[in-house]
Amino acid sequence: MGTLLYPSWIRLVQVAVARSFCKSIDVYDQDIHIKSLQTLWYPASLSFFDNPHYEGHSSVLAVAEGSQLTIWDLRTNQNGGCVQRVCGSIGDLIYSLCSSPSGTIAVGGSDRTVTIYDPRRWSAISRWVNCSKYEITGLYFSTIDSDYIYIQGVDYEVICGTWKEGRKAFSFRGDSNWLGFSKCANADVLAGWCDSGSIFVADVVEEHS
Repeated sequence: MGTLLYPSWIRLVQVAVARSFCKSIDVYDQDIHIKSLQTLWYPASLSFFDNPHYEGHSSVLAVAEGSQLTIWDLRTNQNGGCVQRVCGSIGDLIYSLCSSPSGTIAVGGSDRTVTIYDPRRWSAISRWVNCSKYEITGLYFSTIDSDYIYIQGVDYEVICGTWKEGRKAFSFRGDSNWLGFSKCANADVLAGWCDSGSIFVADVVEEHS
């Protein structure tokens, strides 16, 4: 079988690549390989930990592997670099994660539920249960207001809502199932590629009363 690659950029020169079938993550600085991490389960999503209140946050990587959220510190070799392991419900696989500028981490997957973790205690502070009709494959905190989150399912719909209240604000759809979807790092501009070959772009702007 081939190797699945999931890149995650912390800066323009540093990248982490998850090799799912090999249960490993390789970290590169430009074209130089600097570190390998060995996961227990198949990594499905990863993101450098965006938390200015966490010491050395620029070297911390959040990884979704199986039903667990794991945190890796690239500066240490103790426990292979894994500094935290948060277990979700057994059998509920995590397919996507993201972090907000305030440091909270969101995960979602086969249980169709978005769980928000507080990195200071590594405990769940919010759960938006059954927020998606289908399995969740993409999560992105809003740049305009990080209390809102974009949720992509395996179908053709993307939902935006407030995770604190578990309330849907709006949604938009493609013309067929999403094959790929992403959000701009510093703006609420989202783009998705559909099974039909069409590409949809949404520019979400703040509402002024």
